[in-house]
Amino acid sequence: MAKLKLKEIKKFICPTCKGNGYVKVGTESGETIHQCWDCDSEGEFYETTDTLSGDSNGNDDSNDSLH
Repeated sequence: MAKLKLKEIKKFICPTCKGNGYVKVGTESGETIHQCWDCDSEGEFYETTDTLSGDSNGNDDSNDSLH
């Protein structure tokens, strides 16, 4: 059977705002609050990876390389 590509989505917490969606920036006149510029104020990153599915013949030591 042919192998199918599936997309797997992983979520990561934004290291800049630590998941809050905003950042406190200290200036000479005090602290100001800004929206996080790295995650667009969402607080998390989404990363998609391609995985192969299918071709299950019960052989666990199958080799997926071309050569």
